[in-house]
Amino acid sequence: MIPKDLTRPDKLLFKGIKTLTGIPRSMYTEQKTKAKAKAELAFIGEKKVEKVDTQLYIFTPGNYTLEENLLGFPAFQTVQSDHNAWLNFHGLHEVPLVEKIGDMLQLDRLMIRQILDTTQRPKVEIDEQHLFLNIKAILNDEHGALLVEHMSFVMGPNYLVSFQEEKGDHFESIRHKITEGVGFIRKRSIDYLLVQLLDAILDNFFSAIDTLNEECALLEKAILRNPDEETTLALENLKRSAQSIKKALGPFREVLLNILNEDSGLIRKENIRYFKDLINTTTSAIDEIDNTQKTLESLTNIYFASLSQKMNEIMKVLTTVATIFIPLTFVAGIYGMNFDYMPELSMRYGYFFVLGIMLLVSVVMVIYFKRKKWI
Repeated sequence: MIPKDLTRPDKLLFKGIKTLTGIPRSMYTEQKTKAKAKAELAFIGEKKVEKVDTQLYIFTPGNYTLEENLLGFPAFQTVQSDHNAWLNFHGLHEVPLVEKIGDMLQLDRLMIRQILDTTQRPKVEIDEQHLFLNIKAILNDEHGALLVEHMSFVMGPNYLVSFQEEKGDHFESIRHKITEGVGFIRKRSIDYLLVQLLDAILDNFFSAIDTLNEECALLEKAILRNPDEETTLALENLKRSAQSIKKALGPFREVLLNILNEDSGLIRKENIRYFKDLINTTTSAIDEIDNTQKTLESLTNIYFASLSQKMNEIMKVLTTVATIFIPLTFVAGIYGMNFDYMPELSMRYGYFFVLGIMLLVSVVMVIYFKRKKWI
């Protein structure tokens, strides 16, 4: 659904101004330096939720259980081999909690550090016990602003742990399928759940691209109606949003390709085709955002062309006015000369006669300009 403010170009322009004048995303260099100096694990990023929330789904084809806001993970540790478990985190800033689940899964320290570092580039690592990957997810908030979220996944033989920076609607449909027994998530292996989670993230990419295209259409109308500085800011904001989406999609596809290139028993043969389909979907999303970027470049050209045309119209009006006054200034200059013997000076109606001539000259010039379609 398109946010209400997108139906008004002025709201779109204001949002562009607000985004462009905000503080850019920091690389958190100081946080990284301090963590390295102390040789300890640390959260690198912006705290986006007050408290870390957790949800643990344990399910079989016939039923499921749900535990929320866990302090410990006894049920997760003792999950039976014929059950699948999905543990999800909302928030990454509570380092001891993330470290605890990392120790439980026997993750090496580098993996835990990559989960906690929201500036990490997307990547995938596969060993005998785990499939680890992190990606950048895109989501539009309720105001239509574009949010970029760092997400990590750790998958084992029958469990999947996902880490999100904040609460969002990425996985609401997945939770519904698990609780209602809809689809095949409860009936298939855990790697199928990973496919579904990644597919849900891709759906939000397409949603963000659609919203961006809607904003482009509104901005085009604003450009054609009245190109100004606010339009420029909004246009640059859309370009930055498109670049953020493109920057996230490229590594996303790389991660999927690397998963298929690795020979791992964690990916079932019957689910490989779903990963291939995700790659095709990602490629389609990249094509879509490429088209959007081309549209934005076209809008930039239209913007400058509109500005040039607007300036030409102004110059044409000013030139026309100046041209009309040139002969009037000439006549006024002649009768402004200080000669004693000027015949017209002694005429009783000479003043009005000269004014009539000046008016006639102005009217004739305006008619001539109109016939030439100069005005």
